[in-house]
Amino acid sequence: MKKLTAFLMAGALCLFFSGIAMAQSDGVIGTISEIDATSEITGLTLDADGVDVIIGTVTVSNNYQNAFDLKLAFTNDGVFKRTSAAGGDLATATGVGAEVPISSFKLLPEGTGTLGTGLTAPSGTFTLTEDAGADYYTWDTASTQLTATVDYKMDIKCSWSANSEDLQGTYTETVTATITVGDGV
Repeated sequence: MKKLTAFLMAGALCLFFSGIAMAQSDGVIGTISEIDATSEITGLTLDADGVDVIIGTVTVSNNYQNAFDLKLAFTNDGVFKRTSAAGGDLATATGVGAEVPISSFKLLPEGTGTLGTGLTAPSGTFTLTEDAGADYYTWDTASTQLTATVDYKMDIKCSWSANSEDLQGTYTETVTATITVGDGV
């Protein structure tokens, strides 16, 4: 009878330990890599000098350990180009009088959101990289982040000089913002 009791207790202990192993679980946090940008800024005064004028705002959220790269592609290669004359007659023009070149660009934190620990905020003036398509600038965070970047808002600012030879009309430049997963270096 004692042998039977010992066997039953061993069976109960195995069941108890088995239950502990079955209680383990894993959790997964998905990758977040989101960007939001203002779609249109209108009413810029191009017939007067512009200094550090906000032409767009970009908000980034990213929780990838190797952080992210933010690319700003300028469709007109950093130039406001005339798309129509006053009155909307769509008469385009080219050359000096139909273009307002942007002389400098900046990507500066707006003051809201959180940049991931380990990353350095963009600062100073940047230069566009010439491309067969749209000229562009890439902010490579070049580091790993220890905490996520959450709703980090940055202003795209530019400057230009007014030119008395400019024709009247509507001028545009389109900036496309793209976020990709970084390489951590």
